[in-house]
Amino acid sequence: MARKKPSWDEGQAKQVEGLLTAFNGDRETVCAVMDCADGDLDALCMDAFGIDFDACVHKFELIGKARLKSALFKSAEGGNAKAIDMLAREHLDMGATLTRKQSLKMQEQRKRAEEVDF
Repeated sequence: MARKKPSWDEGQAKQVEGLLTAFNGDRETVCAVMDCADGDLDALCMDAFGIDFDACVHKFELIGKARLKSALFKSAEGGNAKAIDMLAREHLDMGATLTRKQSLKMQEQRKRAEEVDF
């Protein structure tokens, strides 16, 4: 007897989308939350989203990053100093883990290196 093809309803597909956009994209987590077998993930995703599991992870993580960045930008616009600092570090070529002084020093070193002709 053939095994019944598993499928997710619309609510379950939304739940998977929510997991993946929140960066919970490992197979083990999705299988545990959705109570499905690892071997069924590709077929379930293909049925629900038209792409396999790995492509779903990639797509929905990009969406999650975009949402996170939008929220960060809104916080920065509202005057949140940490959000402003984080965006400045990302977009003004200031290392995320460096102090401002270290970052400026690194920028100066890069500038000097670019000016040197070999």
